[in-house]
Amino acid sequence: MFSTSKKLFCSILLFLTCSPACLNAQNQVKQKPLEFTLQQAQDFAYENNYDLKNSATDVKIAGKMVKQNTAIGLPQINGTASYMDYLSVPTMVMPNFLKQMDPVIFKNGPDYVPMSLYVEYNVQGALQLNQLIYSGQYLVGLQTAKAYLETAKQKNLKDKVDVRDLVANAYYQLLVTDEAIKILDSTYVVVSRLVDEARKAQDQGLIEDIDVDQADLNRSNLEAQLTDTKSARNVAYASLKFVIGLKDEQELVLTNHLDFFLAQVDRDALVGQPFDYQRNIDYTLLKRSDYLTLMQYKLSKTAYQPTLAGFLGIAASASMNSWAFFSDQYPWYKTTNWGLSLQVPIWSSGSRKYAVDQARLNVEKTKVTDEKMRVGLELQVETARKDFSNAYAIYQNQKKGFEIALKIYTKTMTKYRQGIASSTDLNQRYSQFLTANNNYMQSIFGVLSQKTRLNKLLEQF
Repeated sequence: MFSTSKKLFCSILLFLTCSPACLNAQNQVKQKPLEFTLQQAQDFAYENNYDLKNSATDVKIAGKMVKQNTAIGLPQINGTASYMDYLSVPTMVMPNFLKQMDPVIFKNGPDYVPMSLYVEYNVQGALQLNQLIYSGQYLVGLQTAKAYLETAKQKNLKDKVDVRDLVANAYYQLLVTDEAIKILDSTYVVVSRLVDEARKAQDQGLIEDIDVDQADLNRSNLEAQLTDTKSARNVAYASLKFVIGLKDEQELVLTNHLDFFLAQVDRDALVGQPFDYQRNIDYTLLKRSDYLTLMQYKLSKTAYQPTLAGFLGIAASASMNSWAFFSDQYPWYKTTNWGLSLQVPIWSSGSRKYAVDQARLNVEKTKVTDEKMRVGLELQVETARKDFSNAYAIYQNQKKGFEIALKIYTKTMTKYRQGIASSTDLNQRYSQFLTANNNYMQSIFGVLSQKTRLNKLLEQF
């Protein structure tokens, strides 16, 4: 008995000891970071971005709309059934024909007698097949539905392009922030070492306490800037996860580096690339919208056309004074018919005409909109080319300025340790270096984001 209890106690103890380790191991498996290149992040966003999910659903809805409009011109079968129970059978008054036939014999009879032509129970069932033979509105409506489907597909493509560029900018922003943190971290280590050296020098009476305080103040300012940059990094990280549709609990690691993207920046090739506004994604989407407007104009004109339809009907009814509808004693009376129905519009007091006029004016508006889009796109491209060229020139200057500022700061720090440079010189070079670093990081994001913007305008679809 004691041995069994001891074994049970050991098993429970072992379970309690191992469970946390097992849970931690499971959590580590679940929280394994996803490693994404930019292309992989964009591919992931195509499937998981919230807006793209709705955009893909819109394409499916448009496809269902085409099928719905197609079904309108296919055979339609409708069934009806009715049951009537007369609690009080209707009675009508009719002339007394017997009195009219023999006034002598029936001279005392009434001139009118009550009579009922109804029975108490009545049931009727019918099936009718309807087929649309010709309808201008149906034919044009079907073409409009198909055009709407193509427009939805084009809109989905544009949404993918927008999300692709959003992911790229968020990816760049996170990489730039990480690079800034690396530089600030390494600078913080150097500054902290410099503070320690200054305190030792103060203990030996080589420098004044104001120099130590200034070095410590520099470290505090750098620590605040580093904290602020890390906070910005958290925002950039959350933004990237949101735009690609990654869950909150899932971690993300970027595998591309800034050097990889900067090496792909070819200023002359991108600025010199020709622009074809007719192949621009926004213009192609506008032309789809113009086509829908034209189809609405054609649809309004079909209101003048006749509509021809055919039908085939089968019905059966039964009437009786006792509930015996399933008995062979009482027959069911059948009716079969077919026919054609022609609807010809004749006069609408100008309603159809004004509808056509409105649709025609909307078509004329598309010409102005097209011209506005063309001129606007050319202006956007010209502006984007200049912005990209400026961003590239700023990047080149800031890169050179950062390298020079780093070189000057490093040399001044060496001279300061040797007692050649003053703390004032060091502080000036330190502030200059931090400013150059911040400008350099901003210029990197600027040139990459402007490249994305210009490339989207020049891209052909």
